[in-house]
Amino acid sequence: MDLTNTRKDRNILSENDGKYEDFIEGLTLVNIGLKSCSATLDRVGLYELYSDKKEPKRLFQGSYMVTKLAETFFEAAGLFVVAFSEERESKPPLSVECEFEAHIHGIEPISKDFVERFVASEFQLILVPYVRQFVSALTAQMCIPPVVLPLSPKLHKKSEAKKLTSQKASKSRAKR
Repeated sequence: MDLTNTRKDRNILSENDGKYEDFIEGLTLVNIGLKSCSATLDRVGLYELYSDKKEPKRLFQGSYMVTKLAETFFEAAGLFVVAFSEERESKPPLSVECEFEAHIHGIEPISKDFVERFVASEFQLILVPYVRQFVSALTAQMCIPPVVLPLSPKLHKKSEAKKLTSQKASKSRAKR
């Protein structure tokens, strides 16, 4: 075994990690905003779900994507789905879909690889608190017990995120 190559690989990794840390330190969050939202509530179905003394199946999923990349900033979005139902396949009596978008400045030139790494990992640490508060307040305003979500959603793969986004867009066009 050649230890020299292993050491070189470690040095390359630590150098890239150091550059990534510099990238993170150079980020400035300019704004976060709700981009879209949709919620449905079947009061009778939700009442029956809770009155059966069964533990409802709670779904909390999120997907993240880079929506714009420039030399000095980038924008990224998170699409979230929250649903309560008896079975995973049944139509949920309570569902909330929302999308939040953030505008972030960085030290130029911004590395596409670092942006994608950030959005795939650390970005949820920024968005999820907004989503948790939003869903809790929204469900309280629906006059049902506020939904308290876990600290982290189940993540979708990129292909699933695009599929969710296109399904959402086609639903909104169908409503018009």
